[in-house]
Amino acid sequence: LRDFPPGRVKEIVKVKPGTWFNAKAVEDAVTNLNAEAGNLGYAFADISPAYDRDAEHRLMNITFKVNDTPRQYVERVDITGNTNTRDKVIRREFRLNEGDAFNSLKVKRSQDRIQSLGFFQDKLEIKQSEGSAPDRVVLGVNVEEKPTGQLSLSGGYSSLERFVVQLAVSQNNFMGKGQALDASVNWSVYSKSVELGLV
Repeated sequence: LRDFPPGRVKEIVKVKPGTWFNAKAVEDAVTNLNAEAGNLGYAFADISPAYDRDAEHRLMNITFKVNDTPRQYVERVDITGNTNTRDKVIRREFRLNEGDAFNSLKVKRSQDRIQSLGFFQDKLEIKQSEGSAPDRVVLGVNVEEKPTGQLSLSGGYSSLERFVVQLAVSQNNFMGKGQALDASVNWSVYSKSVELGLV
């Protein structure tokens, strides 16, 4: 890859000559190389290790092959599974738009931002698939919504105010717009109050 010179590859690969062969370290090196290539815009980088075993001298030579591949651009963003939350609430958390150069760091950032909304189940993942051309990638996220509302009712008794009742309702994803709505009512013989909040 033009943007990925051998010197940079060697910096990322932590496997050093003279150390014990470790298959996990080689696997981690390929993962790190793929991540770096993704940051440079190559969603489907072709990176693989080739082994040359010297049984007589008990040595293993490893060649990391970074094959040429076109840089990818985001063709579209697909969102599924959101029955209540509106698409735009999720899309505004994406750090990539259709037509942008692919960047795996921005994909991870988008994933974290969507997860931090608190509207969806854990382990949310943005998946990449091939687009309509070799230089196109489709980003897809399948969300699973979780309850975002709360209702509480409490009561008490005091010698001064007699019975005290409080009702509170909160919804963190009001009408699927990503807005937080809070409402509460306090009632007693001597005081009555209503509080409303929309963020």
